[in-house]
Parts: sequence; C-alpha cells; structure tokens
Amino acid sequence: MRYKFFLSVLLLVAGAGLLWSQFYRDFSDKDRKTLGESYWLAGKQYEAVNKAEKGREFQALARLIYPSLDPAAIKDEALPTAAELLAQGRAIVIRPAAEVPAQSLNSFFLRFAGALLDGDSAEVAGFLDGSVYLSGIPVEVNRAEAQAQLDAFFDEVSLAGLTPSSVYALDSLVVARAPQAMQDAWGETYTLRVDSKVDYSRYVSFWERKQQFFIRKTGGNLFIVGIGQNPPPLSWRPQKIGAPPVARATVSSMAETSKAVVDAFTASMSALLAKNSDGALSFMTGNIRFLRLRQTVTKEELKTTLLGYFESTDFGSATVTDVLDTGSIFVEQAESPVEGVQGPVYLLNVMAKADLSESIPFWSTHQKYYFTQEGGDWKIFAIL
Repeated sequence: MRYKFFLSVLLLVAGAGLLWSQFYRDFSDKDRKTLGESYWLAGKQYEAVNKAEKGREFQALARLIYPSLDPAAIKDEALPTAAELLAQGRAIVIRPAAEVPAQSLNSFFLRFAGALLDGDSAEVAGFLDGSVYLSGIPVEVNRAEAQAQLDAFFDEVSLAGLTPSSVYALDSLVVARAPQAMQDAWGETYTLRVDSKVDYSRYVSFWERKQQFFIRKTGGNLFIVGIGQNPPPLSWRPQKIGAPPVARATVSSMAETSKAVVDAFTASMSALLAKNSDGALSFMTGNIRFLRLRQTVTKEELKTTLLGYFESTDFGSATVTDVLDTGSIFVEQAESPVEGVQGPVYLLNVMAKADLSESIPFWSTHQKYYFTQEGGDWKIFAIL
C-alpha cells in the first residue's frame, strides 16, 4: 500500500505548488527516494506528451526531494506477480499474471488530475485516446467534444485553490490489469479506480462518486479509452489519435450547436409540460420515430395523442428542471438511427428526475433525442 500513500502526498503537493516543497523534510531516506522517483517518472511522462516545461519542474522537485536520485536506476513499481501471490497463499493457478506498472499509472493520474484542476481543457483532452467510451450514458466522445464539455464546466465552476486530495479520496486509488478479453481487443489495458469527494456530475458527464478509468498503452504512452463502471463493448474501437474525425464539428462550432440543440429541447419540453401541443411539436420534424416502441408517427398523429394525454394528466406547475436532470444533458454528434436523414445528426442524452411514463408512454429514465436541422432550426426526429 506504500504507493497509495506516496501518490496522496504527491498529488497534494502538486496542487499546492512549490511553497510546499519542504513537506518531505521529516521523511526517512527510503521514503524520500520512493517519492523522488515518483516525481521523476511523472516528469518523464510530461516530456513524452510534449510538456517539457512541466516535466522539468517535476524532475527538479524530484532532485530536491532526493538529492542522490539516480534516474538510470529507477524501475517502475509493480503489483505482486502470480508467483509471489501463490507463495503467500493468496492465489490459485489460472494463467500467468503480468505485472502492473502501478507507478506509471499513478503518475499518469497525477498529471490528469493536475490538468483538470488547472482548468486546462486542451491538456485534459490530451489524456484521452482518439475517442473515449462513457459507459454510464453510454456514448462515444472524441477529444474535441470532450474539450467543449470541459470548457463549459470550467466556465461555470471555479476550481481555484483546490488540490487533488480535496477532490479525490486518494487512499482509495487502485490499479489493476484489465481482463484478457480487453487486452485482446485494445492491447495493453489497465483499470484505475478512485473515489471522488465532490459531486460534479451536473457539469461533467463522466463524473461519479466511484470512478473507473480504462487506460491503455499505445505508441508507448498511456491514454484513457473508457470511463464508467462497465467497460466499452469489446467490438468498439476508439478513433485514431491525430486523425481528424470524419464530419465532426470543431470545438467552437460544437459548443454553439450543443447550445442550440439544448435550447430547442428545453423549449419543446416546456411547451409539453404547459400542455401546448403546437409549441412542443414545433421543435419536431414531420415524422417522429419512437425507437423503443418501434413506431413512426406523423406530427398530426402525435398531436392527437398528446391532446389525449393532456386530458387525463395534471402536470401542475412542474417545470423542465422538476422532471428532468438538466445537469445530465450531454450532446454529441451521432449516426442517424433512421435511414434517409440528410445532414449532421446530434444526439441529446438526459436523465429523468420524475416518472411520467403513465402519462407519456415514451418517457423513460434515460432518454435520448435525435436532432436534425430543418430550415436552420434543430428539430427532434427520433426518440429512444
């Protein structure tokens, strides 16, 4: 458990800055050596992702912590091998177990948390693979989309003065090698689990109290390939790093489009709760596909259905925020689930706070609305 202790101290100091650089004064020589090596390795990782200045800062602090540091002698810390566990009576023979580069993964998480608390969306996005699978929603998000979401988060939430230890319960951090099926699908892959102390789920789609990151090694570097309690589907493949996404919006246009889609959605839902069928349908196309019900209806047919709902339903003074968790809204560019749709398609994901399924049959806990553009306006053409 020693690496967990040092990671906690390491992240705390990184968040506080060099004013804390004497924190190690009372450490034993062995502990200073271990901590210094962790900082040196984090610096090397910064260099590997073209962050030379930050890398030099970490390496300089490593030498302050342990002046006798010998970079050539640094070996990555690993979890026990199968032979060691068998000798301790803590395992049975299943298959040969490979070592886990715990120190490298810890240093990787250190840099990721630091970038997040710096409010640097571009740097945070750089820790992601070409695209990341968020299993809690579930959606695929590329770097540009992640950066747009993070920019919105940083605009709303101040992280000034926070340290990683105030955001994460660092003693809960555990790393492990991913199951063999995932190794076969994506190559060298690991899991990193950690508990959060704060709740940013309203602003960041992947945020949970208990977070799990799927991290794979590609091109000699580590990247986050998935986030969530479940792994990405084994058939899924992330986009290639560095390759421009096909028909994807830029960060700035994605942010503008997301806002336009969200505005159209909330206006439609507000009209629905106000029992204004014409207002709600003005944000929908002529034909609407209910994917879960496997049914397509015209706008006029849906109007008749809505009027029937309204006769037997009392929404009272409920607003959109009363029935939907607007903080969970996440917009992404997506493939159309319906043939014949022209132009780009965007998918809006949202979680429900109230159960209106008795009044509105297509209502569900996790809702998905597909939007396309008609006459310059974003309109719903399919609902899941």
